[in-house]
Amino acid sequence: MRKFFPAIMMLILTAAPVSADGFGYTYSSITGSGNDVVILIDWTPTMIDPLCAPRPCCYNEIPADCCHYVVFYANSSGVYYLGYVYSPAVFSSENGTYLLIGNAVYRAHNGCFQRLGGVTGKAKLVFPYLAARTADKLSIYHLGSNMSRIGSIKMAQECTFDLGSRNLIVSCPNGTRRFNLTPSGLFEVSSIDIWEFMESKRPSMAEGKLENGTLIFSNGSRTYRISADEFLPYLYDRRELKLLVGVFMKDYLLILPPVMDYAYCVDNGTFGSSLGISSFVSGSGFVLYDIKPGEFRPVYAFIYSGTLKPVPLFLPTGSYFRPLAMNVTIRKSCPRPAEVEKPSHTETSSKETNSTITASAETENRICGPGMVVLLSLSVLFIRGVFRIVDVCMVKE
Repeated sequence: MRKFFPAIMMLILTAAPVSADGFGYTYSSITGSGNDVVILIDWTPTMIDPLCAPRPCCYNEIPADCCHYVVFYANSSGVYYLGYVYSPAVFSSENGTYLLIGNAVYRAHNGCFQRLGGVTGKAKLVFPYLAARTADKLSIYHLGSNMSRIGSIKMAQECTFDLGSRNLIVSCPNGTRRFNLTPSGLFEVSSIDIWEFMESKRPSMAEGKLENGTLIFSNGSRTYRISADEFLPYLYDRRELKLLVGVFMKDYLLILPPVMDYAYCVDNGTFGSSLGISSFVSGSGFVLYDIKPGEFRPVYAFIYSGTLKPVPLFLPTGSYFRPLAMNVTIRKSCPRPAEVEKPSHTETSSKETNSTITASAETENRICGPGMVVLLSLSVLFIRGVFRIVDVCMVKE
């Protein structure tokens, strides 16, 4: 369980240098539907444990404030950087993808990313409702195409609450109150018969398979074949090809890079390092040695809709994370599902032709996001070429 930081620390932050002797990153959640997806990458800086002297390279220690999340949003035009944050929650439905960062709620839909609003107090999201607790009150909000407060309940400090996707239970020393939740209000009832949690939407995913110089991604209903040579300029090693993972969106294939884990040290003037590269689906991978912090390459994702578009995501240096993807442009509003018209064939072709247009030029129609919580427990390759099981930092509801 990681620390719960004050709201100001949990708001979207630009990445800052972290004093460390390495890093590890893995995917905590890939959530979305249609052509929008929100990606949470769990970024963990590491440092040499000073207690292991005089052997300074004996193992890595995870700092007490682990872990941070790097948040990206992708649609058919590219992959965009949203922030470097603590404790986000994400959920996706037909209305879009909802992302809770600190006390602010964002919604992505149909290539548009908007800020729905913020709440006062400690917030908990169980889609489609958000509960925000202050010293003496619990306020309940409904999340749809907008965010509206449907009611509030006086609640003393010693009281606790359980939030479901249709119900609320408030437990206090002097008794328990139960409520049914609807988009228009909350209504007190004597009992709750069914306790439900809505299922979130997520895209299907598959590892790439290499056959005769072609990388193949297939989920059973769709298959993409891409020349392996197109990926090679963006990889450390040809073995990475089989560690790439395809995420099947409605009109395109999003291809995500593998998990990486890096550690380095200098012992009596001798430099040593290991870079583990593995698939976040199968855990298979390999290790590279003696890569200096200044030798890191950008980490790339790819968009494929007939042509392959590489997108630089971030640059690790062995001591900190630096975002390279363009920033998400946050809109004041996004279209409701009923207001979205299907593009004509001409419009679709035009979008594919102009796939390199920048995010800022496309925000009116294209920048928006999605989300559902997909918690992945992953095996990642750790230092010195040894497989080490790492607990993935989990997304809180």
